[in-house]
Amino acid sequence: MILETPFLLRDAAGHGHELEPGTGVRLAPVLGLLGQSVAAVDVQYLGTLTIEFQDGTGLRIGPDPHFESWHLTGSGVHAITVGPGGEEDWEA
Repeated sequence: MILETPFLLRDAAGHGHELEPGTGVRLAPVLGLLGQSVAAVDVQYLGTLTIEFQDGTGLRIGPDPHFESWHLTGSGVHAITVGPGGEEDWEA
């Protein structure tokens, strides 16, 4: 997964963090996701991505009006990219 615009992270304790790629040590809360198992992935509306992890952590990133906001790929996952303004043609 590649995140290219600001996103929200809710840690396992329920605390919210507004984070922005490229901000160095401010991204430290994301390090806790390394090695975590994904419990659920959901994409809604024009491309709002929500990922829930087994430990209760959640990540949410919506489409950006001007930039590509995120890209998801992996084993068993068809590559998805959400471009500027979001996407309208989702396949189930």
